[in-house]
Amino acid sequence: MATDLEDAGEAGAVDEARAVGGDAHFARRGRRTFRQFALGPPSTAGLVVGAIFWVASIGPTLLPRAWTFQAAISALSFLVGYGLGVLGALVVRATMRRLGRSGPTTSTRTRVRRVLLPAAPVVVAAGVVVWQVSQSDQRDLVAMPALSPAFVVPMLLLTVVLVAVLLGIGRCTSFVVSRIDAALLRHIPGWIAHSVTVVVVVAAAWTISTDYVADGFLRWANRSFGTFDDTTAEGVTQPTSATVSGGPGTLTPWDTLGFEGRNFAAGATSAEDLTELAGPGADPVDPVEPVRVYVGLETADTTEERAQLAVRELERTGGFDRAVLVVWTVTGTGWVDPVAARSLETMWGGDTAIVATQYSYFPSWISFLVDKDEAARDGTALNHAVYEKWSTLPEDDRPQLVSFGLSLGSFGSEAAFAGGDVTASIDRVVERTDGVLWMGPTNSNEIWNQVERSRGSSPSWQPVIDDGAVMRYMPRLDELDRSEPWDAPRMLYIGHPSDPVTWWDVPTLWREPPWMEHPVGFDVPSRTRWFPVVTWIQTVGDLIAGFSTPPGHGHNYTNSYTDGWAIVAPPPGWTDDDTARLEKILDAG
Repeated sequence: MATDLEDAGEAGAVDEARAVGGDAHFARRGRRTFRQFALGPPSTAGLVVGAIFWVASIGPTLLPRAWTFQAAISALSFLVGYGLGVLGALVVRATMRRLGRSGPTTSTRTRVRRVLLPAAPVVVAAGVVVWQVSQSDQRDLVAMPALSPAFVVPMLLLTVVLVAVLLGIGRCTSFVVSRIDAALLRHIPGWIAHSVTVVVVVAAAWTISTDYVADGFLRWANRSFGTFDDTTAEGVTQPTSATVSGGPGTLTPWDTLGFEGRNFAAGATSAEDLTELAGPGADPVDPVEPVRVYVGLETADTTEERAQLAVRELERTGGFDRAVLVVWTVTGTGWVDPVAARSLETMWGGDTAIVATQYSYFPSWISFLVDKDEAARDGTALNHAVYEKWSTLPEDDRPQLVSFGLSLGSFGSEAAFAGGDVTASIDRVVERTDGVLWMGPTNSNEIWNQVERSRGSSPSWQPVIDDGAVMRYMPRLDELDRSEPWDAPRMLYIGHPSDPVTWWDVPTLWREPPWMEHPVGFDVPSRTRWFPVVTWIQTVGDLIAGFSTPPGHGHNYTNSYTDGWAIVAPPPGWTDDDTARLEKILDAG
């Protein structure tokens, strides 16, 4: 070891002597061995700032966290803080050198560490107690079981392991960068050498991330999900009803509908289920077979062609002769929520038509990243094509026209009606529909953003526009005052205050998000506090966990479909008792 250091010192002296512009500090960094980089003592400033970020990371945000997620969030937060601390220390030392002053000595840094070391266990112990208590309290808000204290130790251990691994990767990267910088300093002036190093590192990172990571991921996703889309779920068979796509006389062949399209077409609500509760009151009525129209990616080449084909399929199946016609913008995979579809069909005794087209076979989170615009184009094309045909029918002899979208589907559905401001958008909804139901909107939804910006003093999680004359945003439908006048067409948003799909955005990195403003929503902890960068990392974790919450919280809306349809498009004479009875039947099924 001593020989290695002596050799490094001799080589370093040569490097330092050759350094153009006398940039001795970077020359010294460049002569450190890999062992010195990997096993050197941690930065005191980095540890202090990292600890602050770690403490901030254990606070609550939108949703409770599993111990594994908390470990990952805490590790990333600590490392961000550590990096900022190291960077700050470098800036301070460089400034002091420019001013001709010496920085803190090794002995001074040692004394500081001796003071901080005893405080570390106290901070960690207090932090994990706060985490365990706050997580249990938050779980009560979203009807999840309390967090066991037994998870505290594995959470801390996993955090340490992740920090060690990621810090090691960072130090290895720093070693490579320092060697590049030192090599350049032998030949060119300091500021030019550092600039070239930055360009080389950024170019290398960009090439690796785009040509290898991103492109490789997309190739894998296309291969995996494209192949899966060609399969058919076990037990799903081609329908024999002429009122659904893929059945007799269909214009959309069964093998072109995609995985989710086949599930939707084959899953039309049966006559037996419709008889159980098809209309107001408990007395059974004679149901009709519902219309389900679906056009897959392979059925037609372009978005516009799929929309026009969907209209022709509606004509073939008699969709324009039904009481209610729903233009359904799907989620990323082409999924139509079977609970939502069955709820509508049972409520109306099958006198319904649902039409949907597929724009992607990726899951919504991938589709949102790589082809989000396809959802907007699909929603716009399908809504416009159906409206053009529907508007030619006699007013007293055409179905109620309703637009529906859940999550990414709401993003696509909104695009068909978005105007220059919230008033223009609402006017388009009124002019072109008999009602809309949008659930779990994403933070990128254009109309939702117009609503949020125009909410005035109303809370972000329940914005009010024009006293609710047309548009209402409801976090809980049991709080809706049904005695208040609300003329058709009704524009209803259903969105939970704890839904990270609605609230996650990039600006949370540097500013407090609106969902933290008091009063917070009913299922969001009142103790939430914003911290730069850390809160954004936490909400990324919330985004991943948002699909695993009980109904009524996060991104789970399965308990709101029946009530939503009963508000936007109820059958004549439909009552709250009918809604409650139908919900029980659907829950039992």
